[in-house]
Amino acid sequence: MKFWRHTAMLGLAVAGGLLAVPQAASAAPVSVAEVPSTPMGVQQVRSTVNASQTDVYWKPAAHATRYRVKVTDGSTITNYLVQGTQAQVNGRYKLTVATADKCATYRITVRAEDSLGQGASVSVVEKSLAPTIVTKARAYRAADRTRATFEMATPQWKGYLGGPTGGARPDNLKAPTIGVTLNLQLVRIIDKKVITTTTATQSGWTNAKFSKIFTGLDPKRAYYLKVTTANGWGTCTRQDGKIKLNAVPN
Repeated sequence: MKFWRHTAMLGLAVAGGLLAVPQAASAAPVSVAEVPSTPMGVQQVRSTVNASQTDVYWKPAAHATRYRVKVTDGSTITNYLVQGTQAQVNGRYKLTVATADKCATYRITVRAEDSLGQGASVSVVEKSLAPTIVTKARAYRAADRTRATFEMATPQWKGYLGGPTGGARPDNLKAPTIGVTLNLQLVRIIDKKVITTTTATQSGWTNAKFSKIFTGLDPKRAYYLKVTTANGWGTCTRQDGKIKLNAVPN
């Protein structure tokens, strides 16, 4: 038994040294695939040629092979697919999407993806061409209860310059020049009778409130003033507002 062990040890020795045990060759570096990063610089610009379209821009995302763009107005959804091989404009991708409803606000979402899946998305909002409803509205009677004042403040969004066809141009939000037309209809509530209808246009409307006085009203009856806003692109029934004037208590 001792002789066998000695022979085994001698078999490892060569000229007074030990044989080196071969080591497995190290593997070459392997490229690790990753889920794409979030698209940066996402921006939407309403077309200055055709207002029913909006151009969407974004910068390339790392590891992305394609991009999915979703456009929704809250009731309908349209999906677009952009390949990563598509030509870029000044280092950004460009996609033209449909935003045809002048009254709708569109949420546009961009997400990068590859064979492993999708990265985080980025969303931007494209507002309506037409203005939204007036704000800070109220109605009150004078000492003469047959006389009443209806007042209101500017819409939160006045829409775009231009219209009713062609391209859209954004207004200067700090110094607006866009004209907002107010269509006013005074209605007696009990029988829905329209008492009077009038219009007024506010250009460059900022902080000042607009007010309208009506006379000859029945103190015992309640009324409402239907207010519809419009600009060069028209008006939207979904933006109609009503300002209620209560009857005088007995």
